[in-house]
Amino acid sequence: MSLQVGFKYFPFKEIELKPRAFSHSISSLKIVQLSDLHLHKKVKLDYLKSLVEKINALSPDLVVFTGDIIQTPSKNILEQLQVFKNFDAPTYYVTGNHDIFYGSVPLKKTLEDNGVICLDNDVVKLNINGENIQLVGISDRYSFAKGIKRPIKELYASLDKDMFTLLLAHQPKDISHIKDTRIDIQLSGHTHGGQVFPFNYLVRLVQPYFRGLYTHNKTLLYVTSGLGYWGVGFRYKVQSEIPVIRVT
Repeated sequence: MSLQVGFKYFPFKEIELKPRAFSHSISSLKIVQLSDLHLHKKVKLDYLKSLVEKINALSPDLVVFTGDIIQTPSKNILEQLQVFKNFDAPTYYVTGNHDIFYGSVPLKKTLEDNGVICLDNDVVKLNINGENIQLVGISDRYSFAKGIKRPIKELYASLDKDMFTLLLAHQPKDISHIKDTRIDIQLSGHTHGGQVFPFNYLVRLVQPYFRGLYTHNKTLLYVTSGLGYWGVGFRYKVQSEIPVIRVT
């Protein structure tokens, strides 16, 4: 399909990642990544309810949002955001630049009231399938414009170097901060894969990590083209996607 308009289907894409750069990894982890939804009042409740049902049917271990959840203040789409309380799996998110612009504080309250936990500049340790993992997140690079500091060095210094670590960061460029930190996998979005051909060629010029799988030092980076739309309300020759990531 060359032209996609609106939220009308469920473009699940299976991704297998095999991080092997560190001495101890994990044997099994299933993650559904949602990114760049850009929710607004015209996004249908029925679509979002079906989306949650279909994700639950996949039985993921984690559901993660990698930013740009909203395209309007959260008070305008409370019903849409409340749908996410129905996820069966633990659910976390980090902010994107649009979330910060439209109000990250009320968004955080609304999502956390519905079981979606903000991981901006924070880390949580989880036990999944009998294995311990670190899930760490950083707020968007645009945070500075709202006076939000990103204590990345301190955050990374606090991590357990012997534990499998998954990083959520809206913009793939934030992989540059990793350096010697143990990050097995970074999940990002933001680029939309360019969204509209041939504009995607211009996006490549400013986004060295554009779409798909990359390796940066010892870290695997997956950049999704995301689900929603920004600016023009369609995609042209750039597929949207919902990654279903299997870590093996």
